[in-house]
Amino acid sequence: MIAPAVMVPSADLAASVAKQVTGASPVAVTRFTTGAQHYVYEAQFAESAPVVVRIGNQSAHAAMAGAVHLSRLLRPRGVPLPALLAQDIEAPLPLIVLERLAGGDLGGVIGSLSERQLDSIAAGVAAAQAAVAQTGSAGRYGYAIRPEDAPFATWEAVLRSSLDRSRQRMAAHGLFDTSLIGMVETILTSQRERLARIPATPFLHDTTTKNVIIDPAGVLSGIVDVDDLCFGDPRYPAALTLAAVLAYGGPPGYVMAWLHHAEQADDAIFRLYVAIFLLDLMAEHGGLFNGNEQQSKPEDRARMLAAFTATVAMARG
Repeated sequence: MIAPAVMVPSADLAASVAKQVTGASPVAVTRFTTGAQHYVYEAQFAESAPVVVRIGNQSAHAAMAGAVHLSRLLRPRGVPLPALLAQDIEAPLPLIVLERLAGGDLGGVIGSLSERQLDSIAAGVAAAQAAVAQTGSAGRYGYAIRPEDAPFATWEAVLRSSLDRSRQRMAAHGLFDTSLIGMVETILTSQRERLARIPATPFLHDTTTKNVIIDPAGVLSGIVDVDDLCFGDPRYPAALTLAAVLAYGGPPGYVMAWLHHAEQADDAIFRLYVAIFLLDLMAEHGGLFNGNEQQSKPEDRARMLAAFTATVAMARG
């Protein structure tokens, strides 16, 4: 066991863990400001490379176990995940210690990268997704660590589950009209036959403007925060990325390059996914997660609503 018997994630706990793993005391420990599930810290040292300490709350044991399992499954297949240096997923607060990949989230630099750099990054992400797609499926859909544990019998059910969650959050936060969800449900119903033909392909579901790490030279450094997979249409994370770009800014051409390298279509179904994710992003406004929340600004909400309206029109064909 490498974790002390404490029950509150903190920089002090991260520092203690980092010292136990590396044998050196960190000179600085800083929490990453993104992420709504785990508490993630960078520990820096005077004479050695930094490490990342990911600490879960008392309900995160399964997610941390998933991260360990998927690291061992995917890294040998060439998926550029950080090296796993240590883990204690049985601790009261489960944790893992990882290699610190050089650079930061794609979203922090996406506006300053050239088309050539973005195309290279998109090709790398598409290649990683192609490797994940070869890990196998049990014909079930949704989010799970192992294919046989995916919770849904159909892909349509995954999409409706997302809409149900957005409806509940929107109703609770009161910042958007829940009638927007009905517009997308109508489109989803009209595409039921096409959705039924989509196989349960495994993919990394959160390779968006977050979790895709870009080094200072503008090169893909790797992918982080992989606790589980999703099984369904592998275009889903590209749709989430486009939703994030439309909502928060960035070049849509990056997503088009991703689809090109993956030989995937930008069609009405893809735009349906984008609309679903825009609703998901809107539904997060006003919510409380784990202390990394951003203030909900009227201009952000207006931009999201405009992007949603345009996307729905494209999904209708």
